[in-house]
Amino acid sequence: AELWRKKMASMGGEMLRDPKDFVSTRGQRVQCGVHFGICSLLAMRGVYLDAIVMDGDVGAIAARAFATLFASYALADLGTGIFHWSVDNYGDKNTPVAGNVIDAFQGHHRWPWTITKRQWANNIHKTCIAPLLFTVPQLLVFGGSDMQGSGDSDLFFGSFWALVVLSQQTHAWAHMKPSEQPKIVTKLQDMNLMLTRKDHGAHHRSPFEGHYCIVNGWWNPLLDDSRFFRKLERMIYEGTGVAPRCWTEDDFEVEEDAPDGFGQGVL
Repeated sequence: AELWRKKMASMGGEMLRDPKDFVSTRGQRVQCGVHFGICSLLAMRGVYLDAIVMDGDVGAIAARAFATLFASYALADLGTGIFHWSVDNYGDKNTPVAGNVIDAFQGHHRWPWTITKRQWANNIHKTCIAPLLFTVPQLLVFGGSDMQGSGDSDLFFGSFWALVVLSQQTHAWAHMKPSEQPKIVTKLQDMNLMLTRKDHGAHHRSPFEGHYCIVNGWWNPLLDDSRFFRKLERMIYEGTGVAPRCWTEDDFEVEEDAPDGFGQGVL
């Protein structure tokens, strides 16, 4: 119990109470703009290179693009699951480089309502930085270097990293009631094409040990039923002696709903 209290003291930060902290700033919008701008350039170059390889065959280009986008949509869900699992279970706000992201994800378990109040750029900007380590080299060095000279890698990585960052928004929608989100989002959730409230709600049960994927949730049953993360945690523990948070029973209170009238006149 004492070990857990020490862990709790180092995670989650202090909950924001000022609605102004939930408003998107110019700097946050710039971060998002840079990230999605690079992803868009990669995707457009990918389609252009495919068009050259296929001599302008529109049908073939569209089919290839659809296959690549579907692959990125499916694998982005897996990627967010692995990332979500890692920041939920390892590190804290003092961890170099990723400390702010870890702090935000872990604090989210205490105050899940806050993600529903954040404006778009305010919500996703923290996850825009790390992908630059992959998208910038792809854009400037590796792009278009597929074995067949096509643009598949550009289109895949451009869409993959865009979806990874946008998962913070699908995550937010999974915490909202249908009346609080766009109708198209509710429709996509009903079709199981986007993370649902029910699926993600299963994650928000102590000790937060499953349902980590947050794009569409397709990988959650496979990863959880196969105990993929439990096996990975055991390997890490045996190799380093570091246990994940989900092995320790929690004792903190959860504030599910926003205070009445929160953000009125500001958000």
